[in-house]
Formats: sequence, structure tokens, C-alpha cells
Amino acid sequence: MASAAMEVRPIAGMLGAEVLGIDLRGGGDDATWAALQRVFLDNHVVAVRSQQLSLDDMMAVGRRFGEPNEYPFVKGIEGYPFIHDIVKEPAETRNFGSDWHSDTTYLPRPPSVTLLYALQTPARGGDTLYANTRAAYEALSDAMKRMLGGLIGVNGAGLKRKPGGGRAARDANFYSAMKLQNGGRADALEAKHPAVRTHPQTRRKSLYVSTLHTNRFDGMTEAESQPLIDWLNDHCIKPEFTCRVRWEPGTLTFWDNRCVLHNAINDYPGERRHMRRLTVAPEVPV
Repeated sequence: MASAAMEVRPIAGMLGAEVLGIDLRGGGDDATWAALQRVFLDNHVVAVRSQQLSLDDMMAVGRRFGEPNEYPFVKGIEGYPFIHDIVKEPAETRNFGSDWHSDTTYLPRPPSVTLLYALQTPARGGDTLYANTRAAYEALSDAMKRMLGGLIGVNGAGLKRKPGGGRAARDANFYSAMKLQNGGRADALEAKHPAVRTHPQTRRKSLYVSTLHTNRFDGMTEAESQPLIDWLNDHCIKPEFTCRVRWEPGTLTFWDNRCVLHNAINDYPGERRHMRRLTVAPEVPV
């Protein structure tokens, strides 16, 4: 049985696990996935090492979680519209995916899971940080939990609080190797989701707020909302709630957007980083 060879190594105390000894070509076998699903639910972030995945393999792994998600702002690879090349060239100074966030919370049905596969990585640097928003929620006072339970976040795609003039302006000046699109539509993409959501499988609650995408709370102004949004974001990313995945070619990492924030670190000037990204299993947060 393939799962018998699987080795699981915790990355940090609150989340994250490395998995070795399995082969996910073709999507892996059922026994492996039964074991891997438990690792995923327990650890929220899983880095599977030493993989050799084609585009078809990556789609097969994604289907283990659910149907693929469309991503509005990067054109997919020809023949594989849901898989996107995420590239930072040596001459570029800004990277894709920086700042803490959960993926595409501005969509009515955001993806439950993101998969990222490393093709080319810097000699050092280029890691990704992850934060456990379930543990962050559980650490709150009962009074704060009661208050947040009634709040709805208004999430936008325009990157209004990010320096550089918003998404359209940034897309026009960076990421030369990536096939960006629809930047001008970003300000119109908006979705309302609970500030605290419940995981459909574990039934545990987590915070669902970030400074990158949550512009305000429903019924409140941006000025009224931002201090609390900032505080919640800072609370989620306290070191005790985080882990760090160090990339190497052949690493496939997948994480649970329902209870995880992530942040791609931009600390590798003059080097190239090439990843492939797939988001899957869209659902309405509740």
C-alpha cells in the first residue's frame, strides 16, 4: 500500500507538515489520499517533497479536493486554463502573492484549497509564510468572539490599501513574464463573507479577514472598520500561529484557505522563481 511509505514531519507547533515517500503522479492512489486528507485537516498546510508533476498530474491532484476555480487576473497556461505560471524574473523588484491574505475572498465562492508547485527556486529565500486563523480565533476572548460573530466582511479585489496605485496600476508595471489580465475590472469585484467562518469538515471556526482584501465591515465605513481589520490581521500572524515553507524544485504545497492566511516573501533579488498555481473546491463561506 503506497500510504505505508508516507512520512509526515511537522513544520511548526500550530500548523504545517512536510510529507515524504509518496508519488502524486496521476493524482496518487486512494489509500495515499485517505491518509493525506487527515494530514491536511490536522495541519492545514502540507508540503509534499520530491514530486515530478506534469500539468495533467497537477490537475489530477486538484480534482482530489474538488472542481477547479477560475482566477480572474492571470491567464492560464494554454490547454490548462486553471493552472497559472507565477514567475518573478531576476530584474523584477516586486513579487506576486506578497502581503497576508486568503486567496480570492472577493469572489462569491472562493477556493477552499490552493496548490502551488515549485519548478525553479532561488538559491536561498523565496519562502512562503502561513498563519493558522483557526488557532488565532480560538485564542480570542469570549467577548471578542461574540462581537465578531455578527460581522460581515466586504472583500474587494482592487488592492486599495496596497502601495502602488491599486491592482491595475501594479499589473501595468510589474510581472513581465506573467500573463496578467482584467486589472481594470478589479475594483468591481466584491463579495461579502462572514468575518468568522465555520469549516465544513472539522466544524471549527476561524477568522476570515485580511488587510489585503477586507476593505470594511458591512454597515460600517472603511475608517470605522480598518482599525479592527488591522488588529485581527496582526493577531492572526503572531509568530506562534505561523509556519514557514522552504521551497525547492519538486515541492507541491497545498493549503486550506478556510483557515489559513499566506504571504510570499520577497527576499531574493536578482534570482528567478517559477511556480505553478491551481485553486480548487470553491464554496460559499458560512
